[in-house]
Amino acid sequence: MGLFNLVGSLQNLDSAAAAGDDYPTVPSLLANGVGTLLGACFGNPFPTTVYIGHPGWKALGARIGYSVLNALFFTVLGVCGAAALVAAIIPIEAGMAIVLWISIIMVSQSFTATPRAHAPAVAIGLLPGIAAWGALMLKSGLRAAGVGSPDRPFEVGLLAELSQSGVFAHGAFALEQGFLLTSMIWAALTVEVIERRFVRAALWAIAAAALSLVGLIHAYGWEPGDTVQRLVPGQAWEWALGYALLAAILMLGRWLGSDPDAEH
Repeated sequence: MGLFNLVGSLQNLDSAAAAGDDYPTVPSLLANGVGTLLGACFGNPFPTTVYIGHPGWKALGARIGYSVLNALFFTVLGVCGAAALVAAIIPIEAGMAIVLWISIIMVSQSFTATPRAHAPAVAIGLLPGIAAWGALMLKSGLRAAGVGSPDRPFEVGLLAELSQSGVFAHGAFALEQGFLLTSMIWAALTVEVIERRFVRAALWAIAAAALSLVGLIHAYGWEPGDTVQRLVPGQAWEWALGYALLAAILMLGRWLGSDPDAEH
């Protein structure tokens, strides 16, 4: 959880910089750490993080006062125990509309704040997240059909049943685990290929192989009602092998000929 919050904070800082607000990295991450430790002293199990969607909030007119008011508002809710009352009065669809708008702004910025030639890398970087969403929807549908109950738990045999209907869920379940890291690696690797820096691209593939070997990406196991990450060395060895083969192929790319008339 801490690792993904760190990565997410760095991404959000970079997003803010692309929107014209370059915040220093060390003080921002230090504030996160101090806030997390203070919250833990009061029994809060959740780490703090740099909030996502800076360009969207900025476009809505939010400034530094928004964060202060946000903190005061939720403090009052927590102290008074009024969270359930607010949730009962305000439908969840009202809040989700704002989150959806911020998501649209973030995706839009991903394409507009990067060089035009790197647009394919942005699209590829979205794929693991889409796969994770698809896996979530698939598992929700299975639970609605009675799978995931004590009488019929999630198990490896479910993959064969789904494949008979043309649903190859193994890949989606694997991409769901650590998809944030996978998205970053895939996008970075694609950028290096576009720029014909094949050795750098191979290094990203090697990094993905290492993360797969230790279980930070693609490694999943079965629980009665879900698929969960398994931080077990070698759990996702097939993915590690695939990335290693990709790295070997990319290393050969540095000796490929280039077209001087190509745009990039």
